[in-house]
This record gives sequence, structure tokens and C-alpha cells, in this order.
Amino acid sequence: MAKFMLVRFSVMAEITDAGALREAALKNFDADDSTYGYPDTADWHASEEGQQERRQVATQDRDALNQVVDPARACGLLDGVPGAKTAGVSALVFELEGTTKREARAAWGEREGIPWLADLPESAD
Repeated sequence: MAKFMLVRFSVMAEITDAGALREAALKNFDADDSTYGYPDTADWHASEEGQQERRQVATQDRDALNQVVDPARACGLLDGVPGAKTAGVSALVFELEGTTKREARAAWGEREGIPWLADLPESAD
């Protein structure tokens, strides 16, 4: 009988260039060959649903980041771990409140139940 564990990693992303992020996301969106129930990818991209999603990617950092984050890359985190392998992967992008790293870490800590996260020293970027 197999035993399954949920290993959760959180990464806080700082959007340093929203234009570059959105441009990469739109490029990825336009190249996406998923059809979302439409018989042809071009049909979906031309549909109202496809156009609305494209507008979201072009104007919302969360949607843009979701478009370019590749959860499959996280599968490699268990490479080389004896007796374990990846059995599934998911990715969620949440917007955090705050305009400073400390405020964002405080929101992240509150969300994850880690109240001391905001008190960590600033990294030297």
C-alpha cells in the first residue's frame, strides 16, 4: 500500500517589471495549444471566453504570473530523494496585501499561519 504526503513549498514573487511579466505571459498565452473544450485552439482564442482571459492576462499581475508559472518544474524538487517520487503537482497564485516586502510577508504569514514570517530580516537584494 502506498503512502502519500503533501509537501508544500511557498514562494513569494516580487513583481519588478509588470510589463515584461505581462508580455511573457501573453506570448505564452498566444502559443498555448490547450483548447478548453473547443475543437480548435484558434476557435477558443477567438471566442469571447478566450478574449476575456487574454485581457485578464494582459492587465492582471496574478493572471499573468499564473500563465507563466510551470508547476511541472516543481516535480524536479524530489529528484534524487531516496524512496520518494512526485505523484502530482499544482500551483496557485495569490495576491498578497502590502506594498513593502515586510507587509507582504506579514500577509503571507497570516495566510499560512506563520505569524513570525513578517519579523524575518530583510534580504540583501
